[in-house]
Amino acid sequence: MKLRWLAILFVATTAAAQSVQPPDTLPAPAATKLGANLAAARAHASSVWRDTPPINADGTINGYVEIARGDRRKWEFNMAANARQIDRMIPESIGGYPINYGFVPQTVSYDGDPFDVLVLGPPIEGGSLVRGLPVGVMRMEDDRILDSKVVITPLDAHGKPRFRITDSVRREVSRFFNRYKRHVPGASTSVAGWGSKDEGIAFVQMTHAFFRQCRDRAGAECVATRTK
Repeated sequence: MKLRWLAILFVATTAAAQSVQPPDTLPAPAATKLGANLAAARAHASSVWRDTPPINADGTINGYVEIARGDRRKWEFNMAANARQIDRMIPESIGGYPINYGFVPQTVSYDGDPFDVLVLGPPIEGGSLVRGLPVGVMRMEDDRILDSKVVITPLDAHGKPRFRITDSVRREVSRFFNRYKRHVPGASTSVAGWGSKDEGIAFVQMTHAFFRQCRDRAGAECVATRTK
């Protein structure tokens, strides 16, 4: 009986440790939004979302910071304005963002917005483009739509990671994103857990594939092929 229990525990632990592979299908509304965002960006000679690669040759990921750690203002990048704009204020009872928040350029996620990035460390001024190593992914749903977020750490002067993702960081960030939309009528969010850096990279690659392969698929689902 004891051996059977240990076998069940081993299988459960192994399954929990496995990476969750990103779905290869972009929903039709997201494909439509991608086309609209690309059309809006055409008015500008340069766009940080449209023109910046998501992954660099050294394996680092580019992240555009929309919201600095500690800020209660929900900034969002407006493609037509080619700049950040304030969408809403987070209530004081919930507090400011516990981590720098933004997006990975040249990506589109399952809700039609650019794929989200969380940047470890002290506050980084909104509007900054940072380069960092992936250290994990936060698995999340927003209004029942997959909305996972890759986590990166900036590098030091020697090209080494400056920060680690600790259990306390996971708890603080999970608590915030589970609560930060409770003041929005009808909205819901749920953090399902955390995954590995390889899973985070896979999500970046998949959402970049959507950006490249689904731009002409407005109104229809788009199946993309992830390239490494």
